[in-house]
Amino acid sequence: MGTLFIPSSQPVCLPRPSVRAHRLAVRTALAVMAVLICYRFEWQWLRYLTSEFNLRLDLLFGIVLQRVSADTVFWKGIYYQYQNACTFADVWCGAVPLLWNLRQSWRRNLVFLIWFSAALFTFNILRLTASDVLFNWGIPWSLAHEAFSGLAYFAVWIFIWERKAWQS
Repeated sequence: MGTLFIPSSQPVCLPRPSVRAHRLAVRTALAVMAVLICYRFEWQWLRYLTSEFNLRLDLLFGIVLQRVSADTVFWKGIYYQYQNACTFADVWCGAVPLLWNLRQSWRRNLVFLIWFSAALFTFNILRLTASDVLFNWGIPWSLAHEAFSGLAYFAVWIFIWERKAWQS
């Protein structure tokens, strides 16, 4: 405990931040920087790959999207362009500093990140298709896509929180 002296009063004891809190704060700052850096790139290849997988999975549910360009589809009279957030690239970039385990080797961390990347990509495609199915059923876009996306972001955060790699 540190002691703070305030003139004309009794000493006040303030708790020092725990090591875990400090580690989490550093990793959170790194995650914010990683997301900001992520948005400096256009991720065209990932936009195409995401849209292609989403387009094909939607087809299994009878939802026909027409490709207009590498990152744009046409559906029900509206053009939809896949942005960085549609790819979950921002989620991946922000997750890496929080998931990296300092007690593990580089190799083991990279193997985990490869697994995480594949799982996150698959989860994202399922998220996009589920929101398209909900929208196709008549649920408003704000609920079918936006609210559903918020739940998906929250699910990823819960996964990261449960892993607690910053405690390493």
